[in-house]
Amino acid sequence: MEHKMENAKKLEKELKDVIEKEKEALNDAYDDMVIKLQKERDRLQKELRKEYKQAKKYVKKNPEISVGAAVAGGLIAGIVVAKLLNR
Repeated sequence: MEHKMENAKKLEKELKDVIEKEKEALNDAYDDMVIKLQKERDRLQKELRKEYKQAKKYVKKNPEISVGAAVAGGLIAGIVVAKLLNR
């Protein structure tokens, strides 16, 4: 009987150790993922700022085309919304 209790306690300790190691591994993986996501967010923000600046320059150089594109986009959006509302 005492031998079974020792085995049970030993097994319990082994399980706790395995659970603790897995918990640490999951925490490390989570931390790594958060860092990767932050880096990707920063990269995307930088890229979007660059694209915004380029678009702004384009609009200043080509106001007629920009207005035409805005009007066309508005018309298309209006048609899509009207079709969706008429269902």
